[in-house]
Amino acid sequence: MNLPADAAGRRTSAKIERLLQEIEALIADDEAADRQITGGWRTFADILVAAHIHTWDAYSVDLSADAESFRLLSRRQQEAVKRVFGTIYRAESIVDDWMGRIVAALPREPEYESMRAALMTQEHDERMHRGSLLRVATEVLGIDAADADGVARKYNNFVAEILFDQFELEMQRLLRPNRPIEDVYTAIFIYGVLSEDVVANSDVVIRRAKGNALYDLYDLPGMKEGQTNVRRDEGRHVRIAVLATHRFLEEFEGAAERLLAISTYYMDLADRMVRRAKASRGLIDAHLAESYGPDVDSLYYYVMNMKRLAVRLDELGLREGVLEVKRRVDAAIAELSGEDGEPILETPNRLVRLVGPKMLRLAGVSRLTL
Repeated sequence: MNLPADAAGRRTSAKIERLLQEIEALIADDEAADRQITGGWRTFADILVAAHIHTWDAYSVDLSADAESFRLLSRRQQEAVKRVFGTIYRAESIVDDWMGRIVAALPREPEYESMRAALMTQEHDERMHRGSLLRVATEVLGIDAADADGVARKYNNFVAEILFDQFELEMQRLLRPNRPIEDVYTAIFIYGVLSEDVVANSDVVIRRAKGNALYDLYDLPGMKEGQTNVRRDEGRHVRIAVLATHRFLEEFEGAAERLLAISTYYMDLADRMVRRAKASRGLIDAHLAESYGPDVDSLYYYVMNMKRLAVRLDELGLREGVLEVKRRVDAAIAELSGEDGEPILETPNRLVRLVGPKMLRLAGVSRLTL
C-alpha cells in the first residue's frame, strides 16, 4: 500500500478519534448484549436447547399495522424502509440458498452429529427468516413475490451486495462435489463469521446507532418483532460458527493459516472497496449516508466491519489477524484523511447523483474491487 509521504506521521483529528471511539463502544455494547444471551452456550448441545426454547413463528406475525403505516409514509420514507429490507433480505436469501448444502456436506460419522443437529436448526431458521421477509415484501411493501429478490438487489447498499456476491462465489468453490472436510469448515466460517456477523450484524449496529431504527420511527411493529427475533437467532448462528471454527482449529494443523488467508482475502477486498468508494466523487459516500445516516461514509462502514472482524478473530485466538486489521485500519485512516487529519468527504454533483447509481450497478463487482 502506497501512502502519501507524510501520511504515516500525521496526527488523527478529533473527529477521527471520536469515530474510532464510537465504533469500538458500539461493538463492545453489542458484544455485551449478545453475551447476556449466548454466554452460557459452550457446546452444540447448549445451542440445540436454546433453539428449542426460543422457537417462534415468523408466519404468524401480525403485519396489518405495518401495511397501514407504510401506506401513509412519504415516498422518501418508503424508500428508506425498502433500503433496510433490501440488505436484510439479500443476506437471508444467500444464507438460505446454501445452508442445506452445508448441512449435507458434513461427514456422517457420529462425532459430527451434534454439529449437524445445530446447523439443521440454523437451516430451519434461515428458511423461516426468508419466508418472513417475503411476507413483508408482499403484505407491507406491495412487492410481488417473484420480484422480491430483484427489488432487494436494487435497494441493498452497493458494498454489502458486492461482498455477498463474493461470498457466493466462495461457496460454489468450497462446497463442490468430493470436497474435504476442511473446505466445509471454511464455508461455515465464511457464512457464520464473515457474512452473518461481520457484514450483516455490522449493518444492524450502524442503523441502530444512527437513529435509523425505522421500525419505531415509522410505526412498523410487526417488522420490529420479526427482526428482533431474527437478530436473536443470528446470535445463535454466529455461536455455531465460532464453535465449529474452534473445532477446526483443534483438529487440523493448518487451520489457522487457512482462516487467516480467508480473512486476509476479505481484508484485501475491503481495502480495495473503501478506496474505490472514496474515488467515486462522493457517490458511494452519499449512497451510504442515505442508507445509514449523515455521519456514515465508506470509511466509517469499513472501520466498523474491520473492527468487528478483529473482535471475532481475537475470540478465535487468531492474534496475527487482529494485528493485521489494526495495521490496515490505521493505514486507511492515514491515506483517506486530509492534511488536517479530517476524513476526506466529497459531495457528488447533480450529474453524478443522477447517472452514477445505474453505472455502478451495471459495473458491479469490477467497479469497486479491482
